[in-house]
Amino acid sequence: MSFFALTQNLSISKKFSLPSFLYAFGLVVIGTTVWFFYTGFRDSNELITDLVKQKSRLSELSSNLAKMNDDLVQLLYLKQQDRDGDILARAETLQSILVEFKFLAEKHDFINDRSLAEEIEPSIDELRLHLIRIVGLTLNKDRLGARTLYEKNYLPGAGQVMLFSSEALYGKSEQIDALYRRIQRREVQFLIVLLTEFVSILMIIYLLHKQLAIQLIKPINQLHAATRAIVKHYRVGGDEDYFNTAISLLKKIKTGDEIGLLSKNFRGMIATIEKGTADIEATNQKLTNTNGALIDAQKQLVQSAKMASIGSISAGLAHELNQPLGAIGLCAQLAKRLLGGDPLDTQKIMQKLDKIIKQVDRSSKIIKHLKVFSRHKGVLSEATDINWIIDESFVLVAASMKLNSVKVVTELADNLPKIPCDYIQIEQVLTNLISNARDALEGATEKLITIRSYLVNNTVCIDVEDNGCGMPNTVAEKVFDPFFTTKEVGKGMGMGMSISYGIVKEHKGELSVVSEEGQGSRFTLSLPA
Repeated sequence: MSFFALTQNLSISKKFSLPSFLYAFGLVVIGTTVWFFYTGFRDSNELITDLVKQKSRLSELSSNLAKMNDDLVQLLYLKQQDRDGDILARAETLQSILVEFKFLAEKHDFINDRSLAEEIEPSIDELRLHLIRIVGLTLNKDRLGARTLYEKNYLPGAGQVMLFSSEALYGKSEQIDALYRRIQRREVQFLIVLLTEFVSILMIIYLLHKQLAIQLIKPINQLHAATRAIVKHYRVGGDEDYFNTAISLLKKIKTGDEIGLLSKNFRGMIATIEKGTADIEATNQKLTNTNGALIDAQKQLVQSAKMASIGSISAGLAHELNQPLGAIGLCAQLAKRLLGGDPLDTQKIMQKLDKIIKQVDRSSKIIKHLKVFSRHKGVLSEATDINWIIDESFVLVAASMKLNSVKVVTELADNLPKIPCDYIQIEQVLTNLISNARDALEGATEKLITIRSYLVNNTVCIDVEDNGCGMPNTVAEKVFDPFFTTKEVGKGMGMGMSISYGIVKEHKGELSVVSEEGQGSRFTLSLPA
């Protein structure tokens, strides 16, 4: 049995864990290789750095010796006493240079360098003592003794140190070049090994992914074909051939993973679907009927709210219609008298008839607007000027405001963008807000309603504000709830604000309230432009 056959009955999570294991193994192998070569590169670079330091220190040693010799010549033969300080300072650096050179030799176990350093160390100590004595003799004005010490003791010692420097420098440059060539070879080796490992791991992972994909895709395709057969079975009205084909395809899936379990569960699900389809269709029919009834009830509720609004302003409308009717009657009587006069005053008769026509137009406008408002069933949205809608809403409520001695102040912004809306529905909302504001002013000494329109962030806003009784926060939070009202029994159903809120939401707008008990309320209608 092959390795891939063993994976047939593994769960999908375990199948996918195999590539993850290979990924991790590959990362460990590549990481080990990188670390191995990195440490080699690091050690080689460190060795090169220390060799360069040794060369630098040896060069510094030779340079100091040459400068000290120049200073001694100036001091002993040219009698320049100011050189003694420089000579002593450079003498002290000889020992520190040797210590650092010896440290680097011991660090990398350079046996030859360490041996040379140990051999030359006594000579450097003697050289320092000779320099101190020479400077001391010159300070005591014994230049002859100083010259003798310089020629017999210092120069041979300095020669030994210079010889040490030359011997220590020998082969350093070649050693550094050899190390650079070694690093270059190691870089090539590193790239070859890394590329080989990377390609090998990718190939193994690719082959494993391919085999696992075959193990997964084949049963998925069979499951997909079975699903299509089931869809056709229900699309053509329950054809048994498609149903049997689906069952046959599902039985061919014999893997032990989640897809095999899914196939078994799918067969059971098909049987359940067959039984439940009829129940679902019956339930859908009931829901359709219920939804239709709800839509009709909603329309009736909106219409009832309109009728309630009309009822609340009926007294004002009656007064508004009685005025033009009374004027029409009076003008008709005067016109009749003028017709019976002798001579006949045609000009006065025409004036009375013009007044009658004007009052008839006024009454006709009110009745026509009332008819449109009450019978409106909803139309497609159209771009409308919100200030025009505010003016139209006062056709029905203006008389009611006069009867209740309510002062109305409008602060309408100019050049507002038109809003897409059903203007009759928005007028219904404004009429309801204005009527509620009027009712809130009952008992107030100065009755004032302020209506303003303005633009905020491409949103047209309308405030309806009154200076009436206001509401506590507990009431304001519920004002848009269905069947919630603060009015007396018989004066309201508690649906006006709820319906208005629903209309505004259908227009993708917002309706909010800010109220303070005893100070008044402000309702804000916001609609996107």
